[in-house]
Amino acid sequence: MKTDQLMEIAFPKGTIDIFHKSQMGSLKDVFKLGNKYLVENDEEVIRLDNFLKRPSTKKYIANMMIKYGYEKKDIVKAVGRGRGAVTYANIQFIIYCATEINDFFRMDVIDIFINEKILTKRDDGGDDFKELNFHLDNLADRKDKNNKGVFIQVSMKLRSKIFKPKQIEECKDNNMNIWNSQYANVVTLRKREEYEKTLITLIRMGFVKTYEDVKDAIDKL
Repeated sequence: MKTDQLMEIAFPKGTIDIFHKSQMGSLKDVFKLGNKYLVENDEEVIRLDNFLKRPSTKKYIANMMIKYGYEKKDIVKAVGRGRGAVTYANIQFIIYCATEINDFFRMDVIDIFINEKILTKRDDGGDDFKELNFHLDNLADRKDKNNKGVFIQVSMKLRSKIFKPKQIEECKDNNMNIWNSQYANVVTLRKREEYEKTLITLIRMGFVKTYEDVKDAIDKL
């Protein structure tokens, strides 16, 4: 995906909104989620504004600027004004925050963003679908035609194979692309990759030759 899309990433205790290319995530979400770990252990919650004022936090930001040549806005920046303002931070600073909040929260953040590479997997899934569209364009009965509607229908059929109807309806009601939602987790992303690559292979090998063949193949996935 070329555009820097805002995605909702699911964690065991909630979600974090983060842009997939710039990898700038909502610190409000980070602290809201992290404080759940503290509350469960009867520990005092940490306020985001107080955390950003800590000398140790300011020192860490300064050291990131030295090491990576960042400007402060590359690490932490506020978007908007007043109550509608949102403070975003890059992945490394989010990991720093998680480390300072709770050990188990830090582990979850590292598992999702580093070990499972959730943002990369979502990006790769979009690229695979582009490749699939290329092959759909070259089906025997779709050559030299406007296949935008076909792309949409194939996308919808794949989506219905991967997600629960309730999840699809919820995202539709909220005008959200389900692939940018909390439901696009490691399990569903692996299914998407498997299904798209299978369809591409079937078309390449000549087992699937028409749009009707594609629909039949998806039904059998």
